[in-house]
Amino acid sequence: MDFTLTAAEETVVRHVALRLRAGVPPSDDDVADELGDEARPLLQSLLDKGWLVVGEGRTLALSTIARAVLADRGDAGEPQG
Repeated sequence: MDFTLTAAEETVVRHVALRLRAGVPPSDDDVADELGDEARPLLQSLLDKGWLVVGEGRTLALSTIARAVLADRGDAGEPQG
């Protein structure tokens, strides 16, 4: 996993984390609609780096390691349970 993130990638990760925390897992289209089409290459980069994974119905989720990193920073994106 590549732990380096650009500021734009971190914005996308935090956006996905907020959606997950709200119980509304976003698809790539949802993120692009909300953040603009410029988010699409960032999503691909985050998938390639291992920060995001694709679940059922093309919804995005934080990888296990990404959840741990955000939890260490005090910003966990998915509910535990």
